[in-house]
Amino acid sequence: MINQLLLVFSTIVIYEFLRLSKFDNFIKSNIKIYKKINNLFRFKKASDSRKEKLIFNYSKSLFIISLKILFILIFILAFVIILNLFTNSFLNLVISALGIIEITLIFIIYHQLKKRINAKL
Repeated sequence: MINQLLLVFSTIVIYEFLRLSKFDNFIKSNIKIYKKINNLFRFKKASDSRKEKLIFNYSKSLFIISLKILFILIFILAFVIILNLFTNSFLNLVISALGIIEITLIFIIYHQLKKRINAKL
């Protein structure tokens, strides 16, 4: 029972943390930069020096955004490990198939409730 309560609590906290940290924007920015790099390699008319400068700038941006994503994921992992200290079987629940299904359901239900509450305000 304590594992289920921790699972609900952790899912809601992680959901809010991802929302507040604008995690989806980091992912979208990362994908945009990858697309720009891919398009740059396909573009034949640009000079090599121009391509080098653009690739260097894109690489810096990609590195910074990827570090932000990595820090967010490390924070979430650390949070789950800290919660595992309360009960030794919490991590087993999180990585089990049943735990993943429960997390997904909690996430979807909480997201829908949050969306409906915000729509009414």
